[in-house]
Amino acid sequence: MSAAPDFSRLEFRPFRGDDRLLASLGPVSVAGEGTQIVLRLEPGPDALNPGGFLHGGALSALFDVALYEAAKAGLSGEAVTVSLDLKFLLPGASDLPLTIVPQILRAGRSLATISGQAFQGGRLIAFATGQFARTAPHSARKEPA
Repeated sequence: MSAAPDFSRLEFRPFRGDDRLLASLGPVSVAGEGTQIVLRLEPGPDALNPGGFLHGGALSALFDVALYEAAKAGLSGEAVTVSLDLKFLLPGASDLPLTIVPQILRAGRSLATISGQAFQGGRLIAFATGQFARTAPHSARKEPA
């Protein structure tokens, strides 16, 4: 398994406040800019499954957002998720921050492939690969007649 990067030197700041799903999971913060970002979640009670572990859906949502942010930077524009493949390696703890590190594998003119790793307590607990398609900004889309 991969050893966790040293996140102690990163300066995390609050992540965007426009996503109610993420907000329901707990405080989310970001470090870095553009294609070199790291997302961190402090799991709240709504991010846990009935067994008290980090819910797989919460982890999936955070992966989708982290990989999307990297894809958006790599494609230099808005993007939508085409596919997301997630592998769970260890159960996520309820009392430790979860950190996701996305990496652009390839970004073309219209499609980006991004991977990401999720770390908790110095251990790799999951990884994901996603594909994202570039799209026109919402304000530039035409409504159907």
